[in-house]
Amino acid sequence: MTKLLILDRIKDIAAREPHRPALRVRESTLNFGALTEAAAGLASLLREHGTGPEDVVASVLTRGGNPIIVMLAAWMSGAAYLPVDPKWPESRRSLVLNASATVVVVESADHDAHPGMPGEPGLAVRTLGQSGSPAHAGDASGLNLAYVICTSGSTGSPLAVGVEFSAMDNYAAYVVALGEQPEIRQVDNPRVLLSADLAFDASLRPVFLLAAGIELVVAPDLTEGSWQEHIDYITTHNVTILSGVPSWYAGLLGAGFAPESSAVRLAFIGGEAVPNGIVRQLVSDRCAVVVQYGPTETAVAATGGRLLSDEFLQPPIGDAVPGVRVHLYDGVALGAARAGKPAFLYVGGAGVARGYLHDPRLTAERFVPDPSGPPGSRMFHTGDLAKLLPRGGYAFLGRTDDQVKISGRRIELGEISSVVNRHPDVAQSVAFVHRDSAHPLLVAAYVGTAGVDAVTLEASVQDYLACELPSYEVPHLIRCEDSLPMTERGKVDVTALARLVKPVEVNVPADETEMTDVERSVIAIVRKTLDAPCSLDDEFFGLGLTSLDSLNILAQIREELGVRVRLRDFFQAGTTRNLCELIELAS
Repeated sequence: MTKLLILDRIKDIAAREPHRPALRVRESTLNFGALTEAAAGLASLLREHGTGPEDVVASVLTRGGNPIIVMLAAWMSGAAYLPVDPKWPESRRSLVLNASATVVVVESADHDAHPGMPGEPGLAVRTLGQSGSPAHAGDASGLNLAYVICTSGSTGSPLAVGVEFSAMDNYAAYVVALGEQPEIRQVDNPRVLLSADLAFDASLRPVFLLAAGIELVVAPDLTEGSWQEHIDYITTHNVTILSGVPSWYAGLLGAGFAPESSAVRLAFIGGEAVPNGIVRQLVSDRCAVVVQYGPTETAVAATGGRLLSDEFLQPPIGDAVPGVRVHLYDGVALGAARAGKPAFLYVGGAGVARGYLHDPRLTAERFVPDPSGPPGSRMFHTGDLAKLLPRGGYAFLGRTDDQVKISGRRIELGEISSVVNRHPDVAQSVAFVHRDSAHPLLVAAYVGTAGVDAVTLEASVQDYLACELPSYEVPHLIRCEDSLPMTERGKVDVTALARLVKPVEVNVPADETEMTDVERSVIAIVRKTLDAPCSLDDEFFGLGLTSLDSLNILAQIREELGVRVRLRDFFQAGTTRNLCELIELAS
């Protein structure tokens, strides 16, 4: 029988110390003996429904202890776990369940419902159309599916990412080792807070710490509670370990959380670029801050490392976790990048997911052969840019799709946010492009550290960026916010933030106020054809102009301005400004 690290260690603790606290939700608790008994009972029920390896058990449950019981029960049955948020729209839930799930576990008030977490509804198992069969029965191996996480797809349909037990256990072993460090072990009854959305793979990290004998405390959903409620959970329950995205930490700190006066000894942080200001307020002799990086297509995280101070220029992401390989390649030809040079980040080794369960084409496109691994090994193309740091480890430089062009110049949004984050009084920031006006506007929004006057800080940040960035990278609008809006998964909601920005607040760039009549006419034609904002200096190729778009533009120029421009001359001009010079010479 294959050994599965998470399950075996939890069972071992239950056998040795059955009364050791394991799970807490508000005032309800389960010890390790009761937790494993509840999960084993549900696992037996799942097996009665034919559930086994390669089946997928969907958990459609409200936040609490029941989802943790279902997760462990799915693994005990040999199946994979799929979290489905009951707050999702019905159409999304149905799409996910019909495409990926074998059985679904739901809440039930029936008298014969399987008992779950004390104080929570009972559990019922519903078999779906593609149900498992008794032939599946057996113990899972490392090559079987362990969990499925649905992430956003470019087509609008969710992508089901499948991760195998071997990949999950590889990362879990790394987390458990951190949970067994002396500074944690010397704490009487250490506790970890589960704050993440249960449909987000980062929610697995605190669960894995059960295998280190650490009590799991499930925090209330932020959409139903408040920052203060999370702070109260941390302080009242003497939480030892935190795990969250920078936006979550920013909310806690902004609401008055004081790490130095808490019982927190370890803080995992990741999921977004890590701001200097957050690290500055968290790191201390009493609290270790461990950064984590990894897309959903890797088992929770692919890199990690301890941050000793906030003195970094770009957000660090640590080094590869044991068993994982990190590659930096310069371009699609997969040439090795030079140290310190921005390059495309690929992840190989033990942490790579199986792929997208229902999209073999996309799986083949993004999970590519690993030239440095054994035959048949693969690596995932993350779409992120990173660089190797002089003292080891890597720095996150942003998404490749975070590259934008303003007035013909290529700008990295991640670079701007990194510079804003280095300001000593900024806790968190995000840079984005506002495209709801006649021209693209570069915006930076930030949250100041507690106790700093917003007006004074705004002027200070303006001056700081003017000194640190070239003029074309200085945002048109720099806003100080009390907090940054977050998505359900705890990341900065740029779409919601953009709605707060009014284009009239921004100074119109100089090239918009000083345009000639020809420039105004031509830029209007280009914008109408593209149905998108652009400037005089944006390159045609960078705007994604097709040959048909080009011909339509030239036809409108001939009709409105009476000037014929050859297609070859159009492409040689390269920008609207150069095109206008040709037109003015011709007329």
